[in-house]
Amino acid sequence: MLGVGDVPEFDVAEAFATRQPLSPKTSELSLVNEVILQGMRLSKSAGIPLSEILAAGYDLILMAEYYKDVTNTGWGYCPEHSPHLFYPYTNTCPRCIFHGEFHFTPGNKPGSGRIGERTRRLLCVYLQQIFLHLSKPLDVYLGSEPVDVMIHDPQKNCLLLAEVKASPLCTLPLATPTSRLTGKIDEEVMELPHQEIPNTSLSNENIFVLLPRMGDSSSWTIDLIDLGKMESDDSWAYDAFDRLLKGNVHFLKWFVDFWRSAFDAYSIRDTMNSVFWLTNGCGQPSPRPAHWPRRAGSGYESVSDGKTSVGMDRTDDIKKGIYQVLKLGVEGKLNTHEFDVKTALLSNVHAARHYEEYLASLQDIVWTWDPSGTVKKAGDFESDKSIYNLFDGILSFTRNVTRDEWIADNFNFK
Repeated sequence: MLGVGDVPEFDVAEAFATRQPLSPKTSELSLVNEVILQGMRLSKSAGIPLSEILAAGYDLILMAEYYKDVTNTGWGYCPEHSPHLFYPYTNTCPRCIFHGEFHFTPGNKPGSGRIGERTRRLLCVYLQQIFLHLSKPLDVYLGSEPVDVMIHDPQKNCLLLAEVKASPLCTLPLATPTSRLTGKIDEEVMELPHQEIPNTSLSNENIFVLLPRMGDSSSWTIDLIDLGKMESDDSWAYDAFDRLLKGNVHFLKWFVDFWRSAFDAYSIRDTMNSVFWLTNGCGQPSPRPAHWPRRAGSGYESVSDGKTSVGMDRTDDIKKGIYQVLKLGVEGKLNTHEFDVKTALLSNVHAARHYEEYLASLQDIVWTWDPSGTVKKAGDFESDKSIYNLFDGILSFTRNVTRDEWIADNFNFK
């Protein structure tokens, strides 16, 4: 039991001793490294900041991970244009929104219990390979409560304890072609409208990923890009994207261009940009069509609700993250002499919508330990009293706020 003035105990050395190696699969490493290598070349040739390419690349890697869960169910039939079955990740037909139409089609976002662990592990795998390609001698490990991730610099003996809040901006829908589907409606044989329907030929048909591309007329066009057949091995999508990147020198640029536009639309809630409706946390359809369904209880279904907000942009995650970083700092920095401990909030994407409201006023907070409970001003402490940053870093590919030189040097992905 803690007494008055005792520092809460968190044994950083023990936590480091029980750290978990990443142990990525061969298919994961192959795709991750291809994304990074092509991203570095693309940054130089196209003048796109490497940090933005890396942010988009993380979503591409998560798409391969999420596609492992694709089944025969969860598909939606779209009769418009050429009939297709789509496997969406937001609750609307992903092709019709580019014609200004909302047709409710339940999305297939993984459950929250599965998202956190997968996004954390893959962010670690990604960062480890980025550090290797950028010649930064850092080792990335998975932690266990109360620390999500540990990043160790064996040369300088720095140890970053990070709280991770990561989530993709978007997961592109999958598609397969189909014949026109009919059924009896009021005793008449008619073509079926938009509706959920099983994809019974999934194992026999090539699967396509729906990628919006900006055309010459400043309007979106839809490309259906062939990923091949869905194999029984759960690494099929990793292998498919790896082949696609190596076989189509334009694909990464197309994807990054889409991602940057989608991120801009998400950040400012640009409902007039059709790609906005593919992003997580995009909210209610606007304008809401008369046929849009109500929720069970009250209100209407969303296209994607705020619980699926991007990166660290979910408000509950921000609040929990602030507390956890403070807790790691107090219990880790005050008790540890084996390492130079740093603490940070870590994500793929910064809190684009909520940073100013929740984090801006806290980013430059410093603290110290006062067991006396009597200190009123800094001069009441001894002159050599240590002070600590609340955040040594608030870190992501899209924006970094740092108060520590080591973190600033190692997380500069520009």
